[in-house]
Amino acid sequence: MIAGVVLARDAREAAAKIEGSGADLYEVRLDHFESFDLSPLKPYAERLILTVRRAEEGGYRRIPEEERLEFYRRAMELGPRYVDVEVYSGIAGEVIEEARRKKVGVILSHHDFEKTPTFGGLIGILDDMEEMDPDVIKIVPTARELRDNVRVLRLYEQADNLVAFCMGPLGRISRLFSALLAPFTYASIDGSAAPGQMSVEELERLLVMLNGR
Repeated sequence: MIAGVVLARDAREAAAKIEGSGADLYEVRLDHFESFDLSPLKPYAERLILTVRRAEEGGYRRIPEEERLEFYRRAMELGPRYVDVEVYSGIAGEVIEEARRKKVGVILSHHDFEKTPTFGGLIGILDDMEEMDPDVIKIVPTARELRDNVRVLRLYEQADNLVAFCMGPLGRISRLFSALLAPFTYASIDGSAAPGQMSVEELERLLVMLNGR
């Protein structure tokens, strides 16, 4: 499955972008929103991944943690498929607890825009995440050399509920493999949201070629 990344100023604009796209899931980046009426997204709730990305991991703007937590609580009232929260943020435990009460799936994530850690470092991150028992684990570092892709893809031997790939131009190959190995992977709807990200259409074409169809 492909999760299309939706960057929009508000829920109405996000809903319009979703309506015109053919992805299976949609990650809506609420840190981009200028207003927080989410009602236009209600028809798509079962296909939504909602996240309020913190600035340290690529968020659009710096939002105090208490404010982010309130945004997550309001987002979960919509009944999305998942919320995505960063493992090393100060609110991860509270978001997970609230999601469990609301019967919302949890993606626990970690993004590194500087590098790919050693394999031992990646395993340490994975272990930290597994202790919190999320539904999906997402580990996304940045490839500085091609072998970084191999290091990240080896993580698929360690977990079944894993989405892992590398950002950056050198990480594009790992994005393709993640589409084959992960429960779902991410692609852009109308412009790259992260370095090296493919469009939904580009990723679909490559998958058709790989599958020989």
